[in-house]
Amino acid sequence: MRKLFTVLGVVAAVLLIYYFANSYVNDSLRAVNENDDTEINVEIPSGSTTKDVAKILLDNDLIKNKRLFKYYAGKTGRDSMLKAGSYTLKKSMNTDELLMALTGGEGISDNTANITIIEGMTMEDVANLISGQLGLSYDKLLKIMNNGQIFKEDFEFLNDNPEINILQGYLMPDTYNVYKDSSEEDIVKILLKQFDSFYIKEIKPRMKKTKLSFPEVINLASIVEKEAKIDEEKNEVAAVFLNRLNIGMKLQSCATVNYARGEWKERLTYDDIAIDSPYNTYLIEGLPPEPINSPGMTSIIAAIEPADVDYLFFVSKGDGSHYFSKSYDEHIKAADEYLID
Repeated sequence: MRKLFTVLGVVAAVLLIYYFANSYVNDSLRAVNENDDTEINVEIPSGSTTKDVAKILLDNDLIKNKRLFKYYAGKTGRDSMLKAGSYTLKKSMNTDELLMALTGGEGISDNTANITIIEGMTMEDVANLISGQLGLSYDKLLKIMNNGQIFKEDFEFLNDNPEINILQGYLMPDTYNVYKDSSEEDIVKILLKQFDSFYIKEIKPRMKKTKLSFPEVINLASIVEKEAKIDEEKNEVAAVFLNRLNIGMKLQSCATVNYARGEWKERLTYDDIAIDSPYNTYLIEGLPPEPINSPGMTSIIAAIEPADVDYLFFVSKGDGSHYFSKSYDEHIKAADEYLID
């Protein structure tokens, strides 16, 4: 009987927590003041992300909680539809009404377009995407991306690290709403502004936790981005590569070989891993010369704060996850189990 009461008590507590959490969320999505129809003029700048939009709305007292606004915009699929422009909004508008105005209602601007930079894109991928969507010069975009120090006075991460010139690794993955008549330099600056904000708020305060330099962090993160398919494993994958670096073992990353080859293969042959390239970490010692793509936030944090494990190997299970092991013998057994065609 006591056990039954305990179970019922736990169930009741869970239901109570759910009720209050749900009430909190619903209240946060309601209008700030249903009786206040005062018009508030708001400017959403070109290149704004959902996080930027939420901050602008909160600063103008148009929403109650910027985290829940961002969550709800993503949940309803409208985070990638937000448009830059001038809007007339009211405190009496709830979150749905605000999103309707910012994505397809009054004040919407037809002179903007959305560009989405996906985690793991190379500079060439990004330049190709931007040139295709906005009609800008692919060659000019790449020229700018290969000369990052022209922006050193604009961004703290470049000013702090004058050795960074090639911008691969620093073109922040996100969805941006930009003006269609933006120049090549305008677009690159928008991506770098987002990265710089992340650098200042999240990366720089954490750098004391790692022995790597900042460029090395981004370099490693770019490898983790391609090797780990699920976020929950990224800190373990990062730990494997850091453990290898610490004992002088080659990284032996398939992702770097694929980058050197210029195409992606799930299974590499012995001929593939013999390619003569400074990016082939089966042959070179340490990290490759530059990042191999632009990693996302989760991969960057994983490179700074890896899991506290002593793994040296991992093998794909075929479902996106990996089997991690400490010894080569255990790794070979796992490979025999999971890499059967």
